[in-house]
Amino acid sequence: MPRRKLDTGKTSLSELLFFVLIIVCVYFILSLFGSSIAGESGIEWGKYLRENWGGAVIILLLFVIYLCVARFMRFRIPKIQRQILGTIQLYISLSFMLGYLRETGWQSEFSLFQPGKLGLGLAKFFVLNTGTFITLILICLSFIFSMFLYGSKILAVSLPSIKSVSLRRNLRRTRKHEASYKTNDDEKPEDILFADDIPEFTKNIPAPILKPSHDYVAVDDDIDFSIKQPEPPRLQTVKSTLESIDDAIAIIDAKSIDTPPKKIIPQPRLRKMRRPLPELSFPQSKESLDKENNEIIPEKKSVDEAVFPPPIELFGEKSRLETSRNFLKDNGKQGRTIINTLKNFSINASIAQTTIAPAFIQYKLELASGTKISRISGLDEEIAMDLAVMNVRIEAPILGTHYVGVEVPNPDRKFVSLRTMIESGEYINAQARLPLILGMRTGGRVFVKGLEDLSNLLITGSSGSGKKTFINSCIMSLCGSKTPKELRLLLIDTSRSDFSVYEGLPHLLAQPVNDIKSAKNALNWACNELEKRNIDFSNEKARNIEAYNRKLPADKKIPEILIIINDLADLIYSDINFSELIVKLARKSGNAGIYLFICTSKPSVDILNASLKNVVPARVVFALSAVNEAKNVLDNSDAMKLTGKGDMLFVSAGNPVAVRLQAPLTTEQKIIDFVDYMHNYVSISDFINFS
Repeated sequence: MPRRKLDTGKTSLSELLFFVLIIVCVYFILSLFGSSIAGESGIEWGKYLRENWGGAVIILLLFVIYLCVARFMRFRIPKIQRQILGTIQLYISLSFMLGYLRETGWQSEFSLFQPGKLGLGLAKFFVLNTGTFITLILICLSFIFSMFLYGSKILAVSLPSIKSVSLRRNLRRTRKHEASYKTNDDEKPEDILFADDIPEFTKNIPAPILKPSHDYVAVDDDIDFSIKQPEPPRLQTVKSTLESIDDAIAIIDAKSIDTPPKKIIPQPRLRKMRRPLPELSFPQSKESLDKENNEIIPEKKSVDEAVFPPPIELFGEKSRLETSRNFLKDNGKQGRTIINTLKNFSINASIAQTTIAPAFIQYKLELASGTKISRISGLDEEIAMDLAVMNVRIEAPILGTHYVGVEVPNPDRKFVSLRTMIESGEYINAQARLPLILGMRTGGRVFVKGLEDLSNLLITGSSGSGKKTFINSCIMSLCGSKTPKELRLLLIDTSRSDFSVYEGLPHLLAQPVNDIKSAKNALNWACNELEKRNIDFSNEKARNIEAYNRKLPADKKIPEILIIINDLADLIYSDINFSELIVKLARKSGNAGIYLFICTSKPSVDILNASLKNVVPARVVFALSAVNEAKNVLDNSDAMKLTGKGDMLFVSAGNPVAVRLQAPLTTEQKIIDFVDYMHNYVSISDFINFS
């Protein structure tokens, strides 16, 4: 950039204002990163900017600094209007991209990667209406448009209009250059080619091709033919042009041309597709026509035609998880209260990030260097008293980060429907064979695990904590994604009330088992089926059910089986041999495609012994009221700090640290509608008799 000449006068007031504006922008940038240099008010400003404007606002702040430095150092900024428009477009494009990543399930711990309201709004609108692929293309086009505004010539390759504009400019320059050769005569014969008022007889004449000759011999009576006189190219062009015009006038006078030739408009060339589109074929259902009433009566549709996947409306309504601005202000007050409480115990900390979950609010604290983790892990009761809440859970530290998490109950409690989680990107893009929705994490992320990876799952919680609702959501999500040929259920419910609503579901191997004797026979049958499958796998040299089914034709593939035991305590109290039977089944059932859900509301030592806990490492724990029961499941008392109504903790071999989730919500009426819908299209198969 060319530098302007420095003034020798005093510093003007405008330059002082620009210098102050630079300092303000640098302060806001520090607050965006959550730096302690900005202070508590800076952290609040940073949180406001990230949540409302998004992390991409740093582009606007840097551009303002660039403008102020250029003014302060007296540099001339070329094409400032285009640079301003390009910077605004770049901010919109980056916010759009961050919102798209958040909408498709990507979540970063770095606070600067928040999309803001603009990015989230654009991403939700376009993903919902156009899909993820078209939205990604729109994001790329938005970045290309911002480059074009900055002055990049990336679009000049694909826009022929730019080339035509340049050709017109070159033509105008050529005409101006030729006009400079004009003489002082009032009338010039060559002006007829460039005049505005062209005679009628020359308007439809095709333009002659001008080919100037370097050696021109004049043909005139007054000139000696023996002398070859070179003439300027300009004069040669004019004479050849006049001769062409004279020839055209002679042809018109002879009436050898009746009508001027029609202008041929070139037709656009059809664009060939890179690959042909596949032919669409729809299932042909047999229909009979009633000729008397002239009505079409369709026959009953089969499973492959209409049932799978079932309509999304069967899973309930979509939840709204927006938070109000007043709630965010109260959220900031709670964070300052936590910091002040820690200062009373000589612990210096700052809030790095605040994450809102449906059931709780997580404050990520950054401790001062040299602070022991054990000093803050025991202050949960003091923090709860200062915040005037029931309980506070402290996660020290958060796995994979250098922060300490303080989880406070959310006063604006949200319940997430099963439909919201099924429509999430995490569930749609899950690579698992049997994707199981466990719940929603902090930041609106859905936590999905493959049932084949968990093998067995222990579900425990006191009455009213959301345990039964979670089981119903698991059954609906699995049966809604897998046909009865792929997944079968075996429900054991000695209370005779919880699983009776599923009678008639085509995925059932048998009617729900309601008595102790039939439950024992069902588990014995499962053990025999396990041994039978292991022998078949050994003969086919297959490690698991997936490899075994790949070697079989489609009509001979075996389904995977899910056994759900509603209340383990009833079985153990009636017969102690149930514990050994379950341990035998759970020890080697994963590879055979047989999975166990073991549910109990009393996870005491006599019910949940050590051998049973060893074969079931994956556990879902809802709110518990007894300390010994909570420590028997998780080896700590965190289960007593849950708020109930779907608030739960999940641990497994792949997640050794407990993950706090909000379980999906479904109603009993939706379960009835789901079972009726499946039963109307699929006939119930023959039930196995366990009596």
